[in-house]
Amino acid sequence: MVEAWIVGGAIGYLLGSIPTGLWIGMWRGGEDIRTSGSGRTGATNTFRALGLRWSVTVLALDAVKGAAPILIVMAVWDSPTVEVVAGLAAVVGHQLPLFAGFRGGRGAATALGGVLAVMPMGALFALATGIPILLRVRVMSLASLTGATSAAVGMSLLAVYGGAPDAYAVFAVGTWALVLIGHRDNVERIASGTERVLSMGRSEP
Repeated sequence: MVEAWIVGGAIGYLLGSIPTGLWIGMWRGGEDIRTSGSGRTGATNTFRALGLRWSVTVLALDAVKGAAPILIVMAVWDSPTVEVVAGLAAVVGHQLPLFAGFRGGRGAATALGGVLAVMPMGALFALATGIPILLRVRVMSLASLTGATSAAVGMSLLAVYGGAPDAYAVFAVGTWALVLIGHRDNVERIASGTERVLSMGRSEP
């Protein structure tokens, strides 16, 4: 089983390392989106650099990066633990991508894709709390952290009381921790009241 963990982790990390935002920015006009905004490759910074359409594209592709390794592992092994290893590795790959000098995104969309693959109800928890926050205050980091927290709590409760594999609770807490680490500078700005607010295409101070 250790071999399966290694293979699952490698698949997750390599797929997670695909820097979709960076490559789309380069394809759209040779722009490294990490030179503007937050310096990240995720959907939010893509929104600032390239606009809504490409931001949605990056969001979808980053979510696929989180789901695909888990679905591949599910087809080969009947092991929730291996699924968790693959999913967590995908988030790490997105944050520290091999193919982009280990400078990636914050991991929220990739984590959401992984949650959707292992427990769709967890993704519902995330979206049901994150989207209202985004629409209300237009702070993507706060919406992402709220969604990740809701998913972690809901998935953990379902794992403990709903008959889901215990490994999924580990995945819920693990993805929450990775997303929190990825947003650590955002947390500081939220606490100080200086976090960026999304406008129609650009960030506001």
